[in-house]
Amino acid sequence: MTLIPTGIMIEMFGDTHKIGSPNLVFDTPEKREFASKLPVWKRQLAIKHLRVPYHTYNRGLAMIGTLHRPVEGGLPNLGVVGGLLGESRCGKTIVCEAYVERYPPRDGALGREFPVVYMDASVGMSRRRAGHKIQRATEARHRILTREDPSEWSVDRILRCKSELLIVDDSHFMFFNQRSSQTAMEMFGFVKDVVDTGLVTVLLVGDVSIETYVQGIDAFKNREWRSDILEPLTNSTADLELFGDLLKSIDRRLPFREPSHLDRYRDHFHLYSSGHIGLVMNILHDAGYFALNDRAACIMVEHLRAAVRTRIAPGDDNNYFGYKSAKRK
Repeated sequence: MTLIPTGIMIEMFGDTHKIGSPNLVFDTPEKREFASKLPVWKRQLAIKHLRVPYHTYNRGLAMIGTLHRPVEGGLPNLGVVGGLLGESRCGKTIVCEAYVERYPPRDGALGREFPVVYMDASVGMSRRRAGHKIQRATEARHRILTREDPSEWSVDRILRCKSELLIVDDSHFMFFNQRSSQTAMEMFGFVKDVVDTGLVTVLLVGDVSIETYVQGIDAFKNREWRSDILEPLTNSTADLELFGDLLKSIDRRLPFREPSHLDRYRDHFHLYSSGHIGLVMNILHDAGYFALNDRAACIMVEHLRAAVRTRIAPGDDNNYFGYKSAKRK
């Protein structure tokens, strides 16, 4: 998860927007001119943390919202387990980031409260390691409560912070690819302990293999398990049209004086990314930085070529953005 720097705002024609907000749009000549004159570090952050709502993004947010707070203006739905699943780089983490920001930390009677807590799992993660991640996620820099072992106080910490939802990203690493079955059992126990409090809901985010795992465990399946799978846009006519619209939406959020007309390169972006938004953004981050360094009015094809050059896999003969043609000249 890439946390967006807090408190970095852009004031534009009477409106104030946080960097990373989907509402930060430069969609008129006046706004584009304004964006081009921002300090370069703000423009860099606007590119790095660019977030654009599109149908997969909106679907993911809706799924988390239905799990966490199914009734608008109602109460949190506690003590249940859900899954947001899909291939790597299909946008799951971006969706989680956006949802976490909807429920920022707040000051409570007993200290800081975190309605939504995000942690990412890692290969071979132990319960103790999970405790350290909970510690950092809730801004606790020192020992919590009276126990030395973070594996003991991690659930208590979540409750103490009045957390309603625990999001565990890359959670397939908790149950698969572990060093030992004992480690996997520790992580199962951690999630079960959180849910068993009846005061916190858990969202497992990661590979679709999680579905098979959960379906074989009554402790999770019987806690109102539900899941949704985010899929990359295919090369069907309908999906390619959506993909082109996505590129246009990204273009409206780039802090340059002129449009980059990214949709011109729709087929190249899709060929490289296979419809995975994360891979598209990888290219655009670097291309945007190259354009900033060149003091260019927009991202140009040579910037896209430079960005993709170091990312082409061995044996990939595709001529993305005309990179190979330009190289031969």
